[in-house]
Amino acid sequence: MRSTPPALLVCVLAAAACQDLTNKPSPYVLLNPVLDSLFVGDQSPPPVVTYYDGKGGSFNPTPSQVTWSSADTTISINSATGRITGLKRGTAIITADVQGTQGIALIVVSNTLDLTLLADTIYLVPGDTFTVPVAVQKKSSPPDPAPVVSYEAPSNAVYSMDPASGLITALAAGGPVQYIVHADTIAARGGVYVVADTGGKFFFSVLGTAITHVGGGIRGVNYTRSNGKLAFRLRGIYPWSGTTQQVVQITLPDSILGPGPYPIDSLGPAEAAIGFGQPAAICAPPRPWALWSAQSPAITAFSRQDAGELDITRLDTVASGVRISGRFLYLAQRTDLYTDPLGILTVRGTFVAPLVTDRTNCQ
Repeated sequence: MRSTPPALLVCVLAAAACQDLTNKPSPYVLLNPVLDSLFVGDQSPPPVVTYYDGKGGSFNPTPSQVTWSSADTTISINSATGRITGLKRGTAIITADVQGTQGIALIVVSNTLDLTLLADTIYLVPGDTFTVPVAVQKKSSPPDPAPVVSYEAPSNAVYSMDPASGLITALAAGGPVQYIVHADTIAARGGVYVVADTGGKFFFSVLGTAITHVGGGIRGVNYTRSNGKLAFRLRGIYPWSGTTQQVVQITLPDSILGPGPYPIDSLGPAEAAIGFGQPAAICAPPRPWALWSAQSPAITAFSRQDAGELDITRLDTVASGVRISGRFLYLAQRTDLYTDPLGILTVRGTFVAPLVTDRTNCQ
């Protein structure tokens, strides 16, 4: 059985197996698994290939019927056999071509000692605290003790950082001020912004069969739902326009009145069609839910049951209005891989956002 270490965090968005799994009138190819990972220097057998003819028939092609290719030199793939070799840390899409029809999968390569910051850019307000989340991987046989992780920040007036735990305490507006995380002989760097006004900034990561690591603008709104009461929506967008746009959205059935943890539950595709063709999920939220979507490639993922939490750490009135700050962490299931465990994505981030009230209409 293949070893699958945690996915690397990289500054790209990759689509693995964006195919629609319903019956198609034209041929298509699916790879299994759609996500695989290995260490630098390791080799892995090719994914299982299934060709669907678009007429209800399917078959597994012989090796001679498949031509393999890789979109990145991070991955070496034998064009005849599909055997995969990890050459350097990173990600790449591999493609299997059968009779002119292509299927894709995402391959993640880790260093033999690997350190990933799961939230390297952090937004806080004065008084906030946040512990930097990290993932450390080490290939050894037999297994060595886990690497010792330590944290380092320069002397500054913006925040303090505990060197053993990575706990950040925001002190005063400013930034970005860099910090460094060490694990044995390797290190990774991140930055902290402490925001004094209403903000409107967030940074987030997505891990799984889609990988992204970006930030943008964000806004919180207590809005009028269909019964006249107020619901809440936190919506962050990267960037505001263009074909690379991504959206993080968290919707609660009731308004936000103060700090606290707010659980995130599930929402199925039947309850909220892509593009919100069924507005009841917004105008009459059945429960707390969240999504992540990307425009290119087109991916939408809805939160799963008991998927995570929105943590509002501060709600303050400042000169420019009302602001909230906090963080979110939830699991979301891709709609195009809704029955596949590899379709689960982990979405996390930090934010400082203006909070407004809109009593005009549900939107």
